[in-house]
Amino acid sequence: MSKERILSLPCWGSGVELEELSGGITNRNYKVSCSAGKRMARVCEDRRVLGIDRANERACQASAASLGIAPAIVYHEEGVLVSEYIEGRTLEDSDVKEEGTLARLARLLRGLHESRAELRGELLYFCPFQTIRTYVGNAKKLGAVLPDQLDAILEDLDGLSGELEPFRPALCHNDVLAANILDDGTSLWLVDWEYGGMGNPLFDLAGVSGNCGLEPGEERLLLAAYFGGEDPATARQVSILKAVSLLRETLWAVIQTAASDIDFDYAAYAAELFEAYRRAREELTRGSG
Repeated sequence: MSKERILSLPCWGSGVELEELSGGITNRNYKVSCSAGKRMARVCEDRRVLGIDRANERACQASAASLGIAPAIVYHEEGVLVSEYIEGRTLEDSDVKEEGTLARLARLLRGLHESRAELRGELLYFCPFQTIRTYVGNAKKLGAVLPDQLDAILEDLDGLSGELEPFRPALCHNDVLAANILDDGTSLWLVDWEYGGMGNPLFDLAGVSGNCGLEPGEERLLLAAYFGGEDPATARQVSILKAVSLLRETLWAVIQTAASDIDFDYAAYAAELFEAYRRAREELTRGSG
């Protein structure tokens, strides 16, 4: 989608100014200033190869917005999503690791996960294990270079899925990394709901730990803030899902090496994530020894 088409959308009013924002590795994002106020326009072309359903994304973001957790959707049409602009800063991993931020994020996620009775509409179910298997198939179709020993990794993945305890599904973001968290000075906000859906709440906690590179002590602080105390059994479940989350993110990056036209080194990112997955899997083995 061209800038000219974005400028021509019927939701702006007059005096439209467009500023492209850096940092997006799935979509292109623009800050739009106009007579109606400030808005965020995201060019979001079809990304079925990544498992993104744009109607579900909007439904999840709208649900989260009703809870005060995500920006409200202002307008959408094929290829673009316009949301309320949040005046704040995007967090870095180092920000997330601060004790105060971990506590705030835990409260935010707890509120999201406990919103079941308030949810309405059709929300897709998110299963990271199914996503990983689908990503492998899509990567092969694209001719992308997959990690070594993938068959053994997938067999191990099946074993890990059998270790998970039953859970009560909740609305989850499923892609909680620092770049998807905004801080307006008072509240935290979650943006980019492309992978949102009903799922295992622990996957969001595992995503924070894996994506932001939390140290063991930092992870314990996050879980204690979320649960109101320590629970070794639950911590083990989060550790399993952390490895799963990192593998899923690895394969996401692998697909992007062949599918994306954004100027970003997806191959290096995939290698970095795969190494993080291997460390998480080794820690899991040591923890059960």
